[in-house]
Formats: sequence, structure tokens, C-alpha cells
Amino acid sequence: MLRDRLLRHRWLVHLIVFWGVAIAALPRLADAAPLLSRAEDAPDAALEAPRIRLEEQIIRERLAALGVSPADVEATLQRLSPEERTELAARAQELEAGGNGVAVLAVAIIVGLVVILVLELMGRRVISRP
Repeated sequence: MLRDRLLRHRWLVHLIVFWGVAIAALPRLADAAPLLSRAEDAPDAALEAPRIRLEEQIIRERLAALGVSPADVEATLQRLSPEERTELAARAQELEAGGNGVAVLAVAIIVGLVVILVLELMGRRVISRP
């Protein structure tokens, strides 16, 4: 009864689904990085060497804490470009030894709920009712 009343206005259901997809597809403004001016693009050469040593130290410590061998750490540092090294040093605290299982579980639950919602809207009986 309630379902029939709520689904009587199909345009409303389509509007809500479209709104949800549009919100999910939009980029988050908080993830945007500020653009550097031309004066900031070329840092002083005197500050470059200490910055590189500090970045390498941060990366070495974090990878060692995760259990990576020193030889693998050195191979990784040699393989990285300066931009990649800077990014890795800035995000070193986000590194984890394994994957993030919480994110995978959350995505699986959301996909399951969307499938159930779509099947219910199509008139299929997914959840048994007494």
C-alpha cells in the first residue's frame, strides 16, 4: 500500500535516482589542490637538497615500519621520479601494508542495496513478506 503510493509518481523516483547519481559523479571541491604561481614553480636550489633528503628519510622510515627490506626501499627510491617522491612523502601516513577492507565492504553493501532497490522498483520480490 505504502509502496504503491510512493511509486505512483514515477517522475519523483526518476528525479531522486538522477539526483543521487549526479551528486556521486561530481568531484569534491576539498580534493582540489591550489595552483602554484610562476614564482613558486622554481624553488631555490639551496632548499632542494635538504628537501630531497628529508623526503627520502620519511619514505625510508615509513616503508621500514611496514616491513619492507632496505634493499627494496632503495630500489623504490631509485625508481621514483622527483614528483612521485614528493607525493609519496606527503602521503606517507596513508600507506598501509594491506588493502583497505572497510572500503571494499562499504562498496559491496552499497551495490547490494542498489540491486535490491532496482529489483523492488521493477516489481520483483526480493525480500519475502509475510
